[in-house]
Amino acid sequence: MADVAVAIIGAGPAGIACAWRLAQLGFSPLILEKATFPRDKVCGDALSGKSIAILKKLGGSALLEDFFSQPFVLPAERLSFWDDRKHKVSLSFPSQGGLPQGATAPRLYLDKWLWEQIPDPVTKLSGEKVVRVHKRASFWEIEGKSGLRVKARFIVGADGANSRVAPWVWRFHGLNRPVEAPAVRGYASSSEVYEELHLHFIPPLLPGYFWEFPLAHQRLNVGIGMPPPAPVKGLRPTLQALWPEPLEGVGGHKIPLAMGERPLSAQACALVGDAAALADPFTGEGIGNALLSGIRLAEALARVPMAQWWETDWETFYTKPLYRELRQEMRITRVLHRIARSPFRVRGLLALMQRMPFLTRPLLDWYGVKG
Repeated sequence: MADVAVAIIGAGPAGIACAWRLAQLGFSPLILEKATFPRDKVCGDALSGKSIAILKKLGGSALLEDFFSQPFVLPAERLSFWDDRKHKVSLSFPSQGGLPQGATAPRLYLDKWLWEQIPDPVTKLSGEKVVRVHKRASFWEIEGKSGLRVKARFIVGADGANSRVAPWVWRFHGLNRPVEAPAVRGYASSSEVYEELHLHFIPPLLPGYFWEFPLAHQRLNVGIGMPPPAPVKGLRPTLQALWPEPLEGVGGHKIPLAMGERPLSAQACALVGDAAALADPFTGEGIGNALLSGIRLAEALARVPMAQWWETDWETFYTKPLYRELRQEMRITRVLHRIARSPFRVRGLLALMQRMPFLTRPLLDWYGVKG
């Protein structure tokens, strides 16, 4: 049985950021991914200014320069909000240090690229599906479908909305599942080349929206998100009605929303990314908070001696500091989420921003755009 200090289950942005930061702090974690790369994830494929800034913190300017040189990456210059009467408000993303502050990158390629950037002290196992997680007297035991058995002092649930680790946290605190918004997306061809992300807040999707995000090679990611409890399966005809042209790779998923502060840890285990329900309730964007949560958990682990991990209150060391950092941002997005329930309020908000452009500054801050 392999013996590790930290086992991370799931190699999306949250798990990779956690492994990466742990390696920088002197640890040699194990990260397990059930699929082999490249593997797709249903997503809008957009990276916010916050996501770009966090990638820079992880790997410096050299990492960002490499990222923007990839053929699957398309810089984003603007984010535009539309209402049902075609009123529009745009947020511009000025370059920072000569590099864009927004981008689109299909998860099929993004996650593979991130996986390849992980520093050497990390042990990476892809194609290893975790089938069972056991809690023992002073450690966790993880079993893989291939027969792999791992003994870990700490486990990280970075395995998304259907996490195997999350139920341990929920039971420990007596929690129900988080609020999950259904979404569906597909890929389309585009004759235009533009670098503007479009969010359309229109009935009957409210407080969800229809998105249209340009990708490299004249492709588009188009999709819709709806408020719960709409079923994912029922969204495909709605998307096809909004986008009558042929779509490829249509897929649906549920987005765990950050509708309130929830416990994110139990005894020697914690959740990051979608497993922690940290997605923006207004836009559904989750990559920025996924990256941030992975980094902050790694830093929390480094502050506590390993011998004390089993007895440590990780709510104090990880969850509460993370929510303090996100609190102002979450307040803004929850207010916007409430506004987006009504087409009249959406129209009013966009009209106000058109008359008073300085009101877009808080939105730019929320999106992580500097300057």
